[in-house]
Amino acid sequence: MPHIYVHRNTVPKTMRALAKVDPGPGVKLIEALVPTPGPGEVLIRVKKTALSAAALHTDRWDTWAQRNIRPPVIIGHEFVGLVASIGPGVTDLHPGELVVGEPCVACGHCRHCLGGHRHLCPDAHNLGQDRDGAFADYVCLPQGAAWHADPRLPTDLLACFAPLGQVVRIARRFDLLGAHVLIAGAGALGCMATAIARHAGARSVVVVDNQSARLEMAKTLGATRVVDTREATLDSVQRELGILDGFDLGIETSGCAPALGDVLAHLHLGAQLALLGLPGEEALPNWGPIISKQLTVHGINGRDNLIDWERLTLALHSGLDVTPIITHCLPVGEFREAFERTAAGEPGKMILDWES
Repeated sequence: MPHIYVHRNTVPKTMRALAKVDPGPGVKLIEALVPTPGPGEVLIRVKKTALSAAALHTDRWDTWAQRNIRPPVIIGHEFVGLVASIGPGVTDLHPGELVVGEPCVACGHCRHCLGGHRHLCPDAHNLGQDRDGAFADYVCLPQGAAWHADPRLPTDLLACFAPLGQVVRIARRFDLLGAHVLIAGAGALGCMATAIARHAGARSVVVVDNQSARLEMAKTLGATRVVDTREATLDSVQRELGILDGFDLGIETSGCAPALGDVLAHLHLGAQLALLGLPGEEALPNWGPIISKQLTVHGINGRDNLIDWERLTLALHSGLDVTPIITHCLPVGEFREAFERTAAGEPGKMILDWES
């Protein structure tokens, strides 16, 4: 059914927000001022948000968070919501429209932005890191960072469009038809990559992790084989599938150096490697195989919004099913439970409902 918007005459002055108030572990549910959209900006009333790896890093206050987060800041960047009000000069968006938002707010005037590649903007500000994020009742964005969402899709799924769009870039960049794909990590990104690789025509998708519940979800989303590193090695699965000289494409989503090293060891000469996982520490794998195997390495961070989100929407309407990735939807007041369950290794995506 099409979404029905109930107009609110006024926007409240204050809102709930999950924030990193000061350096150190933990985030807090606080009361904050509702931002006012300036020229070219839109104010979005948040409906659903999804927990991301960045949110978990921020909550733990690990090396990555200490390097990238600037407290005090409202956290979070994966969300879906309704346009609540618009600032002067906004012409493409109107109150009541359903939108998702780009987590990396580009400057709009560098050579990459002017060339249509905003995901490469060197001066972008990241939601939830150096700009107030979307884990709040309202978030303010430039109109160019908000994208019309398809109201026929579930809002739980739309809240995950940022990471899904990131994984869609893999399907657009690499030739997956008939390819043997090796994925390190069966977290949300790894499971998303599994579903999209199979939908794009991969011959086999092998997923490696050390948590059985996550591996079971990878199976649900189309993995040909899963490998629990506590019980088996990749070598036996590779032989079983008849992959004699190695995998065509490696996708690293775990951010774990040993896992990346295992992927490098099982790619064939001239293979390709996509890096998506955020490393929590500074440990690096042995670079030797990258050179000796003449691998092509691509860092995947962000989306080419117009193309990636359009392709994703079309794929979802033509058979791609990633709904099993959504495991729980909790009211925002239970955010602590959502963080702890995700940090404990529960598979899939935790959704926080800001309207409950």
